[in-house]
Amino acid sequence: MPDWTYIPLKNPAAGILGSHAKAKSAGLRVITTVARLPFGDKIIRGFDYTYDHPETAVQAPSGSYASPIGVMVSEQSEASTTAFASMGFGFANDANSLPAEAQHSKASTVAELIEELDAGATLLIANEATIAEGPATAQRVNEALTQRHHLANTVEPVQWLKPWTWPAWVWALWLGIAMVCGGIGATLIAVGPVTLGYDEDFLGVTLDDLRAMNDNLVPFIQHDRITMAGCMMAIGFNDIGFALAMRRGWKWARAGFLFAGAIGFPTFFLFLGYRFFDPLHFAVAVGFFPLYLGGVFGRKLAPTWRVPIEVDDHVRRRALTAQLMMVMLSAGVFLSGFYIMSIGLRDVLIPSDRVYLGGEQELFASALDGRLLRFIAHDRAGFGGALASLGAGLLTTSLWGWRAGERSTWWMLMVASIVGFGAALIVHVAVGYVDFFHLAPVYVGIVWIAIVLRLSNGWFKLPL
Repeated sequence: MPDWTYIPLKNPAAGILGSHAKAKSAGLRVITTVARLPFGDKIIRGFDYTYDHPETAVQAPSGSYASPIGVMVSEQSEASTTAFASMGFGFANDANSLPAEAQHSKASTVAELIEELDAGATLLIANEATIAEGPATAQRVNEALTQRHHLANTVEPVQWLKPWTWPAWVWALWLGIAMVCGGIGATLIAVGPVTLGYDEDFLGVTLDDLRAMNDNLVPFIQHDRITMAGCMMAIGFNDIGFALAMRRGWKWARAGFLFAGAIGFPTFFLFLGYRFFDPLHFAVAVGFFPLYLGGVFGRKLAPTWRVPIEVDDHVRRRALTAQLMMVMLSAGVFLSGFYIMSIGLRDVLIPSDRVYLGGEQELFASALDGRLLRFIAHDRAGFGGALASLGAGLLTTSLWGWRAGERSTWWMLMVASIVGFGAALIVHVAVGYVDFFHLAPVYVGIVWIAIVLRLSNGWFKLPL
């Protein structure tokens, strides 16, 4: 149960269950149940990318602890120990088995916990006030203590003319720039020639022939391709965000970059399922893949990230509400990508498409001996794959990269949203495909992301 669910949802949960005590008890039961599952600890850590910081480990006469912050539980069990350790706590013991060095904290904030540690405390038992700060309290303390060990670290200068010396973040940056440029190129093709020579060779007709077949057919192809181009640019900006976070040594950024690419690159080759070899897509995939490998396997940098210790509670609560909203939006984009891929692999044309084109599925399925529908399907499935990759990138950024003071994350989310939603909305209006229900996800997404950016603005721009 990460902070982004605990803080925004604890009052509604208390209202439903009858009290905060019952809501807290229910949450604890859920997290301990997850901890009992195979790889349960990794599932819990995955919600907030929690990992142990060697710098915060405590060696005491009573044993070794990954963090100086612990918690007292009413009933100690292997599941509760695993659950709290996965959230960054150093120990979770009942009253009869607390470490001898543990002191009951009087702190009510992360800053006050750190003050008590600086005053000489070895191990601290978080009280109700600090636990109310959220399950990530220990992790926040661990990060604040860890940054003291790398304050002297500086960002390594890049030798731009020597690619063999580049760290991972530079490769990720180039992939992001390449994706943005690829999206711009795809847009220029879509508003210019629309189709290329190999497209017409596959179809066996020219662009003028397509126009003669149906007045809305070419604009429909344009709308698919420009929407795909906007998605590519959004992926590129998200990759740039990953790169800038990797430059500061954040571990979550490499994991997010890996996951998004693992979803995106295989979908480049969906066109092969339509017996249509798309040389441009193939060239893009082959050309960009080494940049992806460089970002995944390239050299890591010493951490230089910073976290603010004192955070205004109002700013934090607004940001956590925004984070919950962003996780929901990202998950929606991610699942929508797979849904659109399935449409490209199955039905191809949805009802609103048929209304816009003025014909039934069978009409287009039989056109050009079936090649026309396969041509549209290859574009649609490719867009679905790109959208799933974008959703994966946004989801990992939302889950793991919601760090106070990381201004680049806020800017990258804003720019990616503008180009992604903007391209989709503008091209639909431009070609006259303005069915309300078809565009409803775009309208909702624009309003949703505007609220997210407004609520999180103060959080991301906190001074470090």
